[in-house]
Amino acid sequence: MFAGAKSSYEESKFVILGVPFDKTSSFRVGSYQGPDAIRNASFCFEPYMMEYGLSLSDIGIHDKGNLQDYENVKDLGKDLEQAISKILDDGKVPIVLGGEHSISYFTVSGFKNKFEKIDVIVLDAHLDYRDEYEGNKYSHATPVRRISELDFVENLVVGGVRSMSKEESQCDDISYITADNFDSVELSNIFDENNPIYLSIDMDLLDPSYAPGVGNPEPFGVEPRKIKKLIKRLSHLIVGMDIVETNPKFDVGEITSNLAARFVYELLGAKQSKKNKKWY
Repeated sequence: MFAGAKSSYEESKFVILGVPFDKTSSFRVGSYQGPDAIRNASFCFEPYMMEYGLSLSDIGIHDKGNLQDYENVKDLGKDLEQAISKILDDGKVPIVLGGEHSISYFTVSGFKNKFEKIDVIVLDAHLDYRDEYEGNKYSHATPVRRISELDFVENLVVGGVRSMSKEESQCDDISYITADNFDSVELSNIFDENNPIYLSIDMDLLDPSYAPGVGNPEPFGVEPRKIKKLIKRLSHLIVGMDIVETNPKFDVGEITSNLAARFVYELLGAKQSKKNKKWY
């Protein structure tokens, strides 16, 4: 259970769902352990968030546990999409703990019956815009391409990029911001507040010195405080979030899991403290 997730499903505003899947991982397997590692790490911090003047117990969080183990990504995708759709239909904000990045496409797809238009921010070291990888169109290397094909996704941008294939580099139909040029203020200004936002955070976005426990670490990454600032600025628009690619098998002192859990804290605290427009 995630720290502070003491509300019943019916009483909750936020629902945490774990997806322990990494069957398409191509380098360092182990992100299937991510959801429970993030949950364990969530107890590292004080439940009272001084910046927002509230405690996790004040927020209304329910932890639904993990989806079952799946042998292939398509079987997973159907159930995950339905689970997200149900959470949204019940008027709640889903927060998904991965698991590899392939799950993000199915999570976003679950929003199609709730919103006519949605914007998506993907924070990732890699562009993840391949059409397929190792013969799989639903790989951890393809979620951005698949998300871009969803009709109700109006704006899509990838932030923190510092690695892509030659083929991806020749695509001119995807917007991205490199890690060298990453600025949370400029990124948040891309969106004009006409649409709700879905946020996907691949933990390899961060420099490996901050998050070594990931499947595909990439040097010269983003500093965590910039992500904290971005979440705070856009929290009133964020209607769902996933945090993927936490890999405890390669973590050091659980710092990657701790940081992933703290990003969840940040979204919960920032959304709960906002008194302006809400999208749930």
